[in-house]
Amino acid sequence: MTASQPGRTGRTTLLAVFLALVGALAALTAPTQAAASVPRATVNPVIFVHGQEGSAQQWQSQAKRFSSNGYRDELLYVHEYDTSVATDDHAIAGLEQLVDSVRARTGSEKVDILAHSRGTRVLHAYLAVPERAAEVAKYVNLDGRTATAPPGGVPTLAIWSSLQPNGAIGGALNVHEPQAGHTESATSAESFAHIYAFLRGRAPLTTRVLPEASLSVEIAGRAVHFPQNRGLAGRLEVWRLDPGTGARAGLLPQHVVRVGADGAFGPLGVSGRGHYELAFVRSGERTNHFYFEPFERSDRFVRLLVSPPGGVADSIDACTGHTALTIVRAREWRAGTADDDRLRIGGTDVLNPAVSPQLRQILGLFAFDKGCDGVSHLDAALPPFDRVPFLTATDLSLPAGDPARGTIPVTQTMRGTGGVEETIAVANWPSDRHTVSLLFKDYVDIPSGG
Repeated sequence: MTASQPGRTGRTTLLAVFLALVGALAALTAPTQAAASVPRATVNPVIFVHGQEGSAQQWQSQAKRFSSNGYRDELLYVHEYDTSVATDDHAIAGLEQLVDSVRARTGSEKVDILAHSRGTRVLHAYLAVPERAAEVAKYVNLDGRTATAPPGGVPTLAIWSSLQPNGAIGGALNVHEPQAGHTESATSAESFAHIYAFLRGRAPLTTRVLPEASLSVEIAGRAVHFPQNRGLAGRLEVWRLDPGTGARAGLLPQHVVRVGADGAFGPLGVSGRGHYELAFVRSGERTNHFYFEPFERSDRFVRLLVSPPGGVADSIDACTGHTALTIVRAREWRAGTADDDRLRIGGTDVLNPAVSPQLRQILGLFAFDKGCDGVSHLDAALPPFDRVPFLTATDLSLPAGDPARGTIPVTQTMRGTGGVEETIAVANWPSDRHTVSLLFKDYVDIPSGG
């Protein structure tokens, strides 16, 4: 990591540092009677704007890190928009409405905004209007547009990944993370440290996602057609699972929720140590099954991403006797060197330089039986997924059950973790009537870390 325009340094006693940190945490976590009583000029609300083919999934980890540092729920927001539309007018108009709503809700004069990739294009246009720029205290430009000066004159931090080693915004604080992927530059703990220090003027108390008491954890989010980010109505079932088999524990779900047209659900209480399946059911449609690692901390930005009719998932061969998987992580999957990621499905290693080359910045992998012939071919990415940004697919035969009583263990070994393995076990639902999605976290908290 390299940085230009470093902040001022000075000598401070340990006691002064301790008192400053304690005071900051108290200001962040002090209870309020209403959102309007949030202290002004102390902590601004933070809004994240995603990029192309993005959603709130790219905000989940950082939102929980902000929460771990004392930010209350009413200070954390995401702006989602339809990235299948080539122009940005709708995204800009929606952001203007959100900023007005957040300022009214919190009583804050200004907001802080983080934007990633295409979202930076939205923000550069947004901040070009002085009245809008006047409502933004600080701006974070995450691996996106360059400029000769901070957009709208707003104080700016720009973080650049390996894709833009020479990226810069004139007059901004420019930080380069040469080992980071494009999305990783927005989701990593390293980026969070820079973001927090820029927004708050001091280092965060932690860059980890801190676990909450298990019985205090709640989840909330939306079911949406993706990448349009349009809400879907249906029935949501929340099932607790046997972590070893992926089988549902008990005869009834822990929660059953009717989801309206906006797709919103929650908050719903879950165990912070439990494994869960969220099943989204719609009349006349395949049931969508979503599997997660344990929710160690409350998360208001859970997204159940469903491919719409005519979407890329229509290219998955649906078979009566085979399971199809979609595996997602908001940190690029890489293969080709000893310390790169590994992903094993039912014991089979599916990552290789042909399927997940570093330059393609893969975030989502589809595994299904091409042609429903029971034969696997893992040496090349399947079309058309090999031409879709951030996506890839491999031909893997995974026998299904009807009913689904078999287990498919999916294990990731994330690069840079010293070989830590994490497994999500799922049921072998047949792909002609079910979709199965697994969402791995984009971080591994190692106990010896900060």
